[in-house]
Amino acid sequence: MTKTKRILITILALIGLALSIELCIVYYNANFAIDATPSICAISDKMDCDSVAKTSYSQFFGIPLSLWGVILYLFFLLMTYIDKVQNIKGLGILKVFKNPTSYIFCIGLFSFLISMILGSISVFKIDSICVFCFMTYFVNLLIAIASKNKGISISDEIKISFTDFISALKDGRNVFWFVLFLLLFVSTLVYTSVSNILTPQIEKMKQFEQYFKQYDSDVEKNIMGPKDANIVINEYMDFNCGGCFFSQLYLHRLVSEFENVKVVQHIIPLEKECNHNMRFEGHKGSCLKARYALAAANQNKYWQMADVLFSEAPESEKEIIEEARLLDLDIKRLKEDANSLQVKNEIQEMIRYADSQNITGTPTFVIGVNKKIGIDSYAEFKKYIIEQGGKEKLNHD
Repeated sequence: MTKTKRILITILALIGLALSIELCIVYYNANFAIDATPSICAISDKMDCDSVAKTSYSQFFGIPLSLWGVILYLFFLLMTYIDKVQNIKGLGILKVFKNPTSYIFCIGLFSFLISMILGSISVFKIDSICVFCFMTYFVNLLIAIASKNKGISISDEIKISFTDFISALKDGRNVFWFVLFLLLFVSTLVYTSVSNILTPQIEKMKQFEQYFKQYDSDVEKNIMGPKDANIVINEYMDFNCGGCFFSQLYLHRLVSEFENVKVVQHIIPLEKECNHNMRFEGHKGSCLKARYALAAANQNKYWQMADVLFSEAPESEKEIIEEARLLDLDIKRLKEDANSLQVKNEIQEMIRYADSQNITGTPTFVIGVNKKIGIDSYAEFKKYIIEQGGKEKLNHD
């Protein structure tokens, strides 16, 4: 390796390493430090490293991509100075690395190709860009270019790396160390993937999925339960209503217990911004949450979004979007729908319908001609449903 090439790769690898370490800090603050302030690269909704770090796409096999980056650039530095490291007592095993520039080129090029996939996910799926991440993507490309051997084709670079690997395995001692390393590596990946110790967002997503399984197959927009149900409960609710939080839990439980109960949920935001009936300020954010719940309904994820809005209580549009990323929604479409005239009109239609039914508070439950305002314990609520709907109807298969 020439001196110029060594210096250039070293500078690029150190830049990549510094960026990856900063991204590790961003990842930690976004997922583990509750009171952390926004990072320096949380510039806007479109350019926000913090939001990207909170998604399931910020990890691979339970290990943050930023940590993979640290390992990658340390490897580049090791290969850059492998001729010197090999001479250190006890590290003679490293002499198996005979063509370090080829290895750097192959892994740098592969990393850049993976980076392009990640970049596409960031732009088209997450709808938010991590500036520091994109910087590392181009560092990977520059490292590949800097390490490319003149007069040797890309296919030959790959062939050299593969041939060296096969040649190294012909030595029994190398096989032992390789198998040991492979076992440790795989064991680590299995542990991080299963435990989610480094990826709380994945653990949270799994909890959501487990919870959603109980009704996922029997929902259609804001309706939950079988289409031909004998008992239909119309609930009028608001996402910033304390009693509505409990009614959400009760209704899920009721539908799971009885085969012939259907719930139709009507959102009545008790906020002056979108509800003409409200004379005073209150329930701030209810209109915003209602818009995003109905926008999620367009992707048949109404109930998932509704549950998240209740359980996580996001206070801003940015926080709502961050929670929505865990629901595997098309974020770009979600934002567009939430701010569309169609969704705003849907809210107004729900408010007008509630007015026509003389609904004045939340939560209100209507079964046939019977109306109940407020929420009690689940036992009392269940008793009321049985009394109004008829036990024989509830138990009918």
